[in-house]
Amino acid sequence: TGIRRWCKVFYENFAARRPPLPEGDFKWGGSQERGFDLSRYVDVNLYIGNKKIKAGAVIAALVILAVIAALAVLVFIPPKGIYTLNGCRQMLRNDRYIIHAGGFVEDETGEMLSYTNSREALENCYENGNRICELDFMMTSDGKVVCAHNEDEEDTWAHGIVAQGKTNEQLNFYEFMGAKFNGTLTTMSLENLTEFMREHTDFYIVTDVKDDNIGVCGIISEDYPDLRNRFIVQIYHPDEYKRIRELGFVYTIYTLYMATPDELTADATREFINDADLVGVTFWMDYPESFTESFEVLRQSGLPLFVHTVNDKEQMESYIDMGIDGIYTDVVNKEDQFF
Repeated sequence: TGIRRWCKVFYENFAARRPPLPEGDFKWGGSQERGFDLSRYVDVNLYIGNKKIKAGAVIAALVILAVIAALAVLVFIPPKGIYTLNGCRQMLRNDRYIIHAGGFVEDETGEMLSYTNSREALENCYENGNRICELDFMMTSDGKVVCAHNEDEEDTWAHGIVAQGKTNEQLNFYEFMGAKFNGTLTTMSLENLTEFMREHTDFYIVTDVKDDNIGVCGIISEDYPDLRNRFIVQIYHPDEYKRIRELGFVYTIYTLYMATPDELTADATREFINDADLVGVTFWMDYPESFTESFEVLRQSGLPLFVHTVNDKEQMESYIDMGIDGIYTDVVNKEDQFF
């Protein structure tokens, strides 16, 4: 029944209205020598009742409506995220504070802890109004990326993380995730972090990877390509810049605490920041006095400058007065940050 009805409609709207097709090859826009023009026999117009409306007019109207809708979206629903280098630089200047390793957080015993890179610290950082957080990343023995700081004293593999039966051995993923920071705070994997970032679309992460920066960033880029513009990658040497950009990361901060003496000279600093599209440079607290010429090069560059790690409010003020744009800090409470 359905086929018969379709054939009836086709006959009434096509075959009965059109002259019989001439013999020859079917060809769109055919010439007199070969074939024929099929468009003469196919009705490309639209009908409302018996009124014919040209398809071209309908398409033009739809295009105009689409343009109006797109403009309305841009005006009334501005896109989230940062999409330009200058946009990222301005965000860093406006926010001023990058929270170090998740920042200070109180554990269940009431002790105030830092360097935790824990779930509780991340939530506390965000709830206090901070939108840029630096986190440390390490690789487990089975190749998984987790949030943790290396242990300087080498009595454990990761700072504050103790797994039963392990001392300074590299942990595997399940051992790490089954442990607690200081026995109380929740450890985080890269997957846990990216879930938090997707839930909080105005939150940005500055990476700190002391071992295998390229390898860890490669995993982030491959597994979470949609979040590349939410990670601001710290690089430690100029030769890392190109490789990080090739991984798809646009926003890079040059951190100087691992730079070699040759890389810290004024000439080397000038050459690199002129060649690279950085969003900022960060250095340790004594750097401005220890490398006065290089510091002046950075000041003249126009890039956002940051100092780490400063927790005293008066010291924060002194660095801001020095012309430094922002601070890496453990302090998450806005009242204890200098503005």
